[in-house]
Amino acid sequence: MKFTICDEDKVFPYLIVDNLYSKKEQKLIWEELIFHKDNFKLDHKAGGEGVARDENNKPLANSKRLYLDDLYNGNRQDSNILNFYTKIISSEVKEAYRQTTPSWRLFEITNQDCSQVSYYENQQDYKEHFDKFMHTALVWFYKEPKRFTGGDLTFTQSKKIVECKHNRMVLFPSYYLHAVDEVSTEYKYRNKGLGRYCLTHFYNKG
Repeated sequence: MKFTICDEDKVFPYLIVDNLYSKKEQKLIWEELIFHKDNFKLDHKAGGEGVARDENNKPLANSKRLYLDDLYNGNRQDSNILNFYTKIISSEVKEAYRQTTPSWRLFEITNQDCSQVSYYENQQDYKEHFDKFMHTALVWFYKEPKRFTGGDLTFTQSKKIVECKHNRMVLFPSYYLHAVDEVSTEYKYRNKGLGRYCLTHFYNKG
């Protein structure tokens, strides 16, 4: 794992972790994503309540989504993603996060989490929003070489842009306003699973 502490803006610092998962872990995660490719649903049809909405109750996200906790229904051990995501609360990540933001104290007392996977392809994005949790971890996956453009993360208050890179994680307090730039995919690469996957893990305290 490679850590980058992004604290140029002292009000909205965040942590980047590159090479989060090993090659073996990536292979098993890909197997799970491919196995469930037909279970991804458009945000407004996915059945969960995790999509941020505007004042008219319209979803701000335009992507397909899979709610892992609902899918596995208490059998988390059956999910490769949910077997490996404990790296996010490893001692190495916690130590780097301590150096990133004073909010690390809240991250370390969380005792609940939930997970989902979003898939973005052509002309799909996520408008400015915040997450109703304490901390958010985003892990990006895509088939290399990259067959799309866009999909970067923007922290809209600090105007910081985080480039979407495969196997990169971004960890930040959930109240930060953030948005996903529109993804563009050439016609020949569409509907083949060659877009942008985002493994999202939310942390809270019960």
